[in-house]
Amino acid sequence: MNTVYREINDGLREELLQALGRHRFRLWFRDTAVVDVGEHALTLAVPTDVHRTWLQYTYGDVLRDACERVLGEGVDVRLRVSQEQDARRVLREKLPHKPQDWDDLIERRGARPSLDTFVAGGSGRFPVMVLKQLRDGGAVRGATTFYLHGACGAGKTHLLRGLHADVVRRRPGSAIYLTARRFTEVDALRAFELDLTSRRLILIDDVDELAARQATQAALVRLQERCCGSDTRLVLAGRSHPSDIAGFSARLRSRLLGGIVLGVGLPDRTLLGEILKERSLVMGAELKPEVETAILDRTASVRGAVEILDRWAVASGEVGRPLEASWLEELAPSVAATAREEVIRRAKEVVAAHFAVPRPLLDQPTKVRSAAFPRRMAMYLVYRACALPLTELGTAFGLRSHSSVSRAIREMRELRTTDAGVEQLVDGLLAKI
Repeated sequence: MNTVYREINDGLREELLQALGRHRFRLWFRDTAVVDVGEHALTLAVPTDVHRTWLQYTYGDVLRDACERVLGEGVDVRLRVSQEQDARRVLREKLPHKPQDWDDLIERRGARPSLDTFVAGGSGRFPVMVLKQLRDGGAVRGATTFYLHGACGAGKTHLLRGLHADVVRRRPGSAIYLTARRFTEVDALRAFELDLTSRRLILIDDVDELAARQATQAALVRLQERCCGSDTRLVLAGRSHPSDIAGFSARLRSRLLGGIVLGVGLPDRTLLGEILKERSLVMGAELKPEVETAILDRTASVRGAVEILDRWAVASGEVGRPLEASWLEELAPSVAATAREEVIRRAKEVVAAHFAVPRPLLDQPTKVRSAAFPRRMAMYLVYRACALPLTELGTAFGLRSHSSVSRAIREMRELRTTDAGVEQLVDGLLAKI
């Protein structure tokens, strides 16, 4: 689906969701897609004759009204039965619906994390070498704490989970992996206070989320002090360098900087392509060049690209053949969570720099008039870049009302059609995200 059709399709879906509600939309319109737009007619592909008949006689008026709100008056709606849409419907019914079900199915295919499956390039080879030394029982002289930092999608979680899995396979129970959110829970803290003798490695991800939690930071310092008197090593990961995390206590920052700090950079397009090829071998699927290109065009995040590839490989296994690139839209309609966060961050930075407005004004509703249009522009760029659901889009910009988000997107879409300067500006800013 090209960019114009995708935007029209997203706008039509948005209007139908508001008019019908989520249940009726999923039942009758989820398997439809815009396949042609002429001067006076829009053609919508539907999976079966039943869908076509039911939509014509039950939701015909609703569909025409939604189409007029997206494209203007005088546009007729035509329905066409499509074998491709029916095939998508059949495949969707075979596949999981919840993220956890996807994860379980992917894990059953043997795609478990490992340091050996991490494809590193350039400076990324050194952190992998250090972590493999920890895995194999080696020790870096005088080092108890290791801190891994890198932007969203750099592969930090893969490295920590891979290290954990490798160590536990050799010696069950000798390593524990936690997210920072889990570490804040009382049960987790009590478990650490009880016994460290059986742990070789303690791995904690997303440590920068502890920036506003002074009590938990103090507990982490105590844990680090206890590790200093034992053979246990503490491996932490966060998005920023310890010296750049506002909200960390001076004591915790000093402890982290006193250990070994390892940086992991984002892969370029070539390296990410190599990662996808290696992953496809693990998943037992033949990666077509056009599929690789389509994934790389959708996201520059390792996690996002691997998530899309995994779903494509599982779906290909279900149908018994490698699926074409056009199926990615069906299998992964949006990029992975971390990649979405990166798109939101980049969109706000690009817009703030272009319009010369303070970055915080884009995060929450504001009465500053000079920030109103930039906020709408940033929201629209995120909407275009990763098809973020309107509820999540509103949350990212501090809006609670679904209608406020919908109105902002509709206003930007109308501006693009009436103002060539806005059209050019949108394309230019999108290219920078």
